[in-house]
Amino acid sequence: MSILTSASSSSVSRGYDYYKKNKVRNVKQLNDHEFEGYVDGSLKNPYYVKIDIAHPRKSYCDCPHANGNITCKHMTALYFELFPEEVEDYESWLNSDYDEDEEDDYYEYDRYYDDYDYRESSNFEKPLFFDVVLEKYVNDLSIEELKQTLLTELKSNEKITFELYLEKNYKKYLQNNSDEFAFLDKLNKKVQDLTEYYNYDYNDFNKEILNVRQKRKIEELYKNKSLQLQIDKILLNEKLAVYTDYKWIAKFYKKNKNNEEIYEFCNVLKNYLDSLKHYSIKNTVPKSNVLITIHLLNDFSITECANLMLKNAKYLQYIDYIVENSNDVLNLYKSFMKLIEKNYFKNKMYIPNVLYRFVMVTDFENNDINKNYYLYSYLCLGHVEYLDILGYYLTADEIIKIVENKTKDIFLLVKLYKFYDKKEKLWNLLIDSNYKYLLLDNIEILKGKYNDALYNHFIDEFYNILKDGKNRETYHKASKYISAISKLNNGNDLIEKIVIDLKNSDYQKCSALFDEINKSISNNS
Repeated sequence: MSILTSASSSSVSRGYDYYKKNKVRNVKQLNDHEFEGYVDGSLKNPYYVKIDIAHPRKSYCDCPHANGNITCKHMTALYFELFPEEVEDYESWLNSDYDEDEEDDYYEYDRYYDDYDYRESSNFEKPLFFDVVLEKYVNDLSIEELKQTLLTELKSNEKITFELYLEKNYKKYLQNNSDEFAFLDKLNKKVQDLTEYYNYDYNDFNKEILNVRQKRKIEELYKNKSLQLQIDKILLNEKLAVYTDYKWIAKFYKKNKNNEEIYEFCNVLKNYLDSLKHYSIKNTVPKSNVLITIHLLNDFSITECANLMLKNAKYLQYIDYIVENSNDVLNLYKSFMKLIEKNYFKNKMYIPNVLYRFVMVTDFENNDINKNYYLYSYLCLGHVEYLDILGYYLTADEIIKIVENKTKDIFLLVKLYKFYDKKEKLWNLLIDSNYKYLLLDNIEILKGKYNDALYNHFIDEFYNILKDGKNRETYHKASKYISAISKLNNGNDLIEKIVIDLKNSDYQKCSALFDEINKSISNNS
């Protein structure tokens, strides 16, 4: 658990705003896991904040919202100030398909306590006739009004109400009813323990929610309509969906709920998934499990499945589940290929992993799937070893043509032409582009055929840079082209002639230039 995972989404969002508005100051590191600082709020004095990244629950802020070990926006602002890489992750999430209007259950709490000093409420002074008016108010209430008022007040703090008035009655109620009530109460406590705010651990996804006996019992009890609502309150809990064991519950509700009820719960799960995405959870299994739950609750078409696979390609456990449980793997593969043929840039670093799942499920026996796996591994990851393996399926000319048709990425094309020793294509690509500087990295492969042309290009660049002024920085930049010339055929002779020309020019007294030239040549030797 980190500072961000322990905070509500609105606290993270507002903390990010405070960070962007430069409200964090006087930051100090106390030890290797504790930091302190001050964060400006709407009050006159800034709030003092101390965060413990090893034990987030030990963090402190003197704002009223943090009272009770709640992670407030001032803590998240300090955290963002300390860890800019988390800012990048959060901004990446903000630029995804998250609906900015969605906020979690803490929103109202956050808004109510937004820089409000709750201590002012303790200064309430009871009016002179308070007790008299209160007694008259109570006496004037009817029995029904009195019951309603009492219920409202008792429900205002259910914890205190239960501890003071109801705990014994609750135990008697369970004892006087069937074992079914005791079973559900025990199950509810187990679920509460799994999802309790302080104990909830996304990474402990292999915890058992239900054993075999409990599953059988739930199926039996759910036939009793009077108990269905109680079971729903226990199991229709979006936080449980991070656990792998929730698959059984999803299948259970798929059989027992109507489409409207399933649709509503799926929306709850999607909102919860959005909130999980901005937490710094490196493990993809919890989010994959939520996606699998949504998948189990719906009857997605093959086209919809392919779209979801591309959108959620980074969640490999989810991808595995779709591929392994598809009734028509080949059509699913074809639908996925149609998507990435149009735009393989979306989630491109994960596309090879998706295609590899198709390779595995077809046991390496489908040449088309194998070929596209290696092709897109090169297109997405740029590793030339995939070109070597592609040679088992296609000729060099076929591979070159396919890659040229699918990408304009000059770095991929450079690797392609070098791998197949296509000097002319490489030369034409670089000399007529904005990437002429890449000629510096490809001298060895080009100098055999284009030695003179390379020399002319490098010497022109050398003198063009010298026009920027007579200073060491300019000489240093220009000298990299002298270094390049030294790698050409007869490079030493060419440099000797250049140095002679310089000593007979306006640069003859520029010792720094000759010093930089000598350095660049010596670095190559």
